[in-house]
Amino acid sequence: MRTFILLVLISAASARAEVPLQDLLNRLGEAEEKKLAVPGCRVIENSVTEQLDKEGKSKGRLTRTYEVIRAGTQVVSRKKLSEKEEGDLLSQLKAEPQDQKQNEDPRGQLSPFHPQVRDEYQFEQAPGPREGLVTVKITPRKKDKKRMKGTAVVEPQTAQLISMHLSPSELAPMLDSFQIDFVYGDTPCERAPTQLQFAGSGGVLVYKVRFRTQVKVSGHQRLDSAAVGGSGR
Repeated sequence: MRTFILLVLISAASARAEVPLQDLLNRLGEAEEKKLAVPGCRVIENSVTEQLDKEGKSKGRLTRTYEVIRAGTQVVSRKKLSEKEEGDLLSQLKAEPQDQKQNEDPRGQLSPFHPQVRDEYQFEQAPGPREGLVTVKITPRKKDKKRMKGTAVVEPQTAQLISMHLSPSELAPMLDSFQIDFVYGDTPCERAPTQLQFAGSGGVLVYKVRFRTQVKVSGHQRLDSAAVGGSGR
């Protein structure tokens, strides 16, 4: 009897763990649409940009804090609250964040899981990295600088993104490497990245630069359409 009950429990656990890939992609796509349907979201972004030496130690650091209002894929406003520079930092690493322009194709800002762009990618599902999670491999059907490749860690029963690790399927000129890591959390503006890290290296001939930017996103405040429209830039 005990053996029978054990087999039933194992079978039930296995059934819960197995979620067909297409069902998982559909639910991840629905979550992306729901997130982008939020009229507006005000957040605080704390970023630390560093130039690194060959051993990975910081040569210079730029710490900045912004109040940002987003509506879908658009940044409606970005207000700098503080800035502190330490050590030596290349001028290129001091540039302000490049938010999407009004006339820019929003498809370039969409997650690979969004239904509008999902057909441009191939997906594979594998168990792990630990029990109760799966890893989804993301591969663009066509390589270019805007289409990203990488992996996403997902909780399949809830179709919640845990983390995502992406890099361009085709690197921009003078870049040797570039990686973006996302950590997701539940917020008043739906499930969204709460930590990001951009890291890369590049340059010309013997002049090479290593860099990373770590961003923490907090204080999420859901806004209605009226509040977003009156926020200005």
